[in-house]
Amino acid sequence: MTTARVRRSATANPAWSSLTDGATARAADRTASRPAAETPARPELRVVRGIVPSRRTLPFLALVIGILACALVSTMMLNARMAETAYKMKTAQVELNILSDHIETVRADVQEASAADALASRAAELGMVPAAAPGVIDLSDSTVAGGTAAEAEDAQ
Repeated sequence: MTTARVRRSATANPAWSSLTDGATARAADRTASRPAAETPARPELRVVRGIVPSRRTLPFLALVIGILACALVSTMMLNARMAETAYKMKTAQVELNILSDHIETVRADVQEASAADALASRAAELGMVPAAAPGVIDLSDSTVAGGTAAEAEDAQ
């Protein structure tokens, strides 16, 4: 350390003067006895403040927090809406399955009712008789050639 630094340090902080050794103290005394013209000008000391956040950061911080809050609320609302839609889809799927079962039951009933033996027994219940041999109509004289008329079995 140079003597100027020691002197400045010792004068700036009196507790440092006890830390200097004898040789440094004597050198400091010699420089103190010099005329004032030879001593360099002492620099002005100022307190340097730390970085203080400006007041402009508060609105920006509020904006960021507001955007995050809006994003969180919208995410929660979308999640709730998706859950509601999922429940509606589940209900619709159950109803669709029930209707599909009914359709299959009706199709099975229609196929059973349209079978040949079922049609014959139903026609007999209604009094219908099976057709006989077909005939041909002659349009020139309006006569039927060939064929026989259908007759009920109990009429025979």
